[in-house]
Amino acid sequence: MDKNIKTSMIKFTILTEPIPENISQLFKKYIYKIKLFLATGQLKKYTGHFAVTRSLIEGLKKTKSDFNYNPNNIRTVRDTVIVLSRIPALKQAIELKKQGKIKKLLAGPNLVISSKDENNILSSPKIDMIIVPSKWIKIAYEEDAPKLKGKIKIWSAGIDENYWKPHNKKRKKNIIIYQKNTSDKLLDETIKIVKKHNFNLTIIKYGQYKKQQFKEALGNASLEIVLSQSESQGISLQEAWSMDVPCFCYQPNKLIIKNRSYSIFSSCPYISKETGYKWNNINELEILLANFKKNKLHFSPRKYVLKELTDEKSARLFLKILNE
Repeated sequence: MDKNIKTSMIKFTILTEPIPENISQLFKKYIYKIKLFLATGQLKKYTGHFAVTRSLIEGLKKTKSDFNYNPNNIRTVRDTVIVLSRIPALKQAIELKKQGKIKKLLAGPNLVISSKDENNILSSPKIDMIIVPSKWIKIAYEEDAPKLKGKIKIWSAGIDENYWKPHNKKRKKNIIIYQKNTSDKLLDETIKIVKKHNFNLTIIKYGQYKKQQFKEALGNASLEIVLSQSESQGISLQEAWSMDVPCFCYQPNKLIIKNRSYSIFSSCPYISKETGYKWNNINELEILLANFKKNKLHFSPRKYVLKELTDEKSARLFLKILNE
């Protein structure tokens, strides 16, 4: 990633929800936030995909960029708008572009699964650029909608390297198995192999843990085994890497979503020799575990994150795309 990317001189707006167009809508927005606070005890600082929105906003603050986030009225919308998530926000932005209130409109990365979704909304001629989180998503979008070729840019969200920071060096016998959208049979086979090699084991299941729980588990782990069918980016992997925990990621042979078979896909788009390995079957995993146990494998995942995947690095990549 280019370390010399300068702060954008462009003033822009970031949207993860529609802008209130009258007093009634603004009132409803605040009533919703009050109800959410009363229910959870927390003010929701970011909407849309929390991790993506948080990373971009916090990273841009570090670059001192001139932007506003989810403004409360149309008058304060800037000439350039990026809609990170929520189709209603994108539909509103497209209408504002038609009215001449927006000059440049970017969309993504958390709007649709397929570029055909929502009546092919990403193919709207009013959208100047589409943002996706990884190369395989770009290819899939272009296969589904060839007219998008030339309009798609790859941008990955970063993570907070100061929060996801290692604190325990005595963790060689601890392994995490992270399961997301894979069979319990694969989980059982993985558990059996891990126990065979006498590692201590913690199981984390997607959607069933709190952030602090995951952080504590990573703080005591030397390795994470990830069981996932696919990842558009893999932010949880980046969190592990920032904690200096390498990952062995299961890569299946095929991916089918809503009867759509993907020609190319990944369960770990940003894996590298510094952060871990992919494996396709239990025998491959066992070989990796055996070599890991014998200290034959060496990684530097946190070093990689600091070089490529922090909030600020991510924000500067976003600014480079914005300036193109």
